[in-house]
Amino acid sequence: MTPDLRCYGDDIQALAALVPDVDLRSPMDIHGWYRGEWQHIAEPLGFAQQLAGAPMAIPTTADRAAAMTLTGLAAFERSLHEARAGVTDLQARAQSTVLQQLTTAGHERGELWRVTADPTTLSTGACYAERGGSLRAFYPDTAPGYFGEGWPGPPPRAESACGWTTPLVLHLGTFPWVYSSRLEAVGPGMRWTSPSAQPALEGLYVMGSLMEPATNLRQDARQVAVIFRHFTAHSAPLLARIPRFPSSRAEAGRLYRRGSFLHVHQGSLHIAGLDGPRGRVAAPAYNYVLRRFACFFAIRRAALRALSALPAEVQQLAATSADPCMRQHAQEVARAG
Repeated sequence: MTPDLRCYGDDIQALAALVPDVDLRSPMDIHGWYRGEWQHIAEPLGFAQQLAGAPMAIPTTADRAAAMTLTGLAAFERSLHEARAGVTDLQARAQSTVLQQLTTAGHERGELWRVTADPTTLSTGACYAERGGSLRAFYPDTAPGYFGEGWPGPPPRAESACGWTTPLVLHLGTFPWVYSSRLEAVGPGMRWTSPSAQPALEGLYVMGSLMEPATNLRQDARQVAVIFRHFTAHSAPLLARIPRFPSSRAEAGRLYRRGSFLHVHQGSLHIAGLDGPRGRVAAPAYNYVLRRFACFFAIRRAALRALSALPAEVQQLAATSADPCMRQHAQEVARAG
């Protein structure tokens, strides 16, 4: 039974088609797909060399998708040992503790792609002490951006020691581009590093886990679809100015649209980007973010297709989900079985 993602919208069906399909019942298919997708993650984040040096053997664990996530995470950690800068130990500890709280709550609510919280209810109030003062552990992402219209929300219920006046919002599904209004060439999450690099590792783990069937099915896909549509609505006018990649006579160093992604002919994509009223979108950030959305829905489609072969607890996630599209497919699978 082939799931129809048009339940989420025709645009979502087309989005999932931007990446190769994967059969979650085939160990070889799982290995090849996840290896390829982790390479697409590693290249812009700077750990492609470390990933290439990781063991190529097919994992023998039952959850091969999770095993590939851990392989990618280990390669990322090795790369951080070689070049580390960014936050202080005090900030990193606060970030790590807050991320653990946010992801636990996000798992329970089915909202892990974008996590939100009143910062004053979190450990240390999402603050850290430095130079005799109290500073926010994360950037307050309140301006209208490419993932949403800003986050005024209800104000914190208690007074913040470090000046929080809005909710804390992080887009972990597109880590390290975790803020709606900061899509620069280097994802802000890449600066969540310290001698332990724990916050960055936790951010990458959450992003990678959303490609695993169990975590993917736990996430309410309607939230992801809404954020994707916001991203496309505000990037589409910028893309319209970029020419399609020609079949001949391409100009060296020029930015083109090749298929759905951005491409610089005979030049560096890293310095290219799109400028709009909501700020600059670096070309690597655009490609990475679009692929993260596409991968999420490709795995959703693959997991629903293979649902009857997945563990009973994963099938139960689909059957009891708040997502009506997933519940409907789970019911069809149950009737067919």
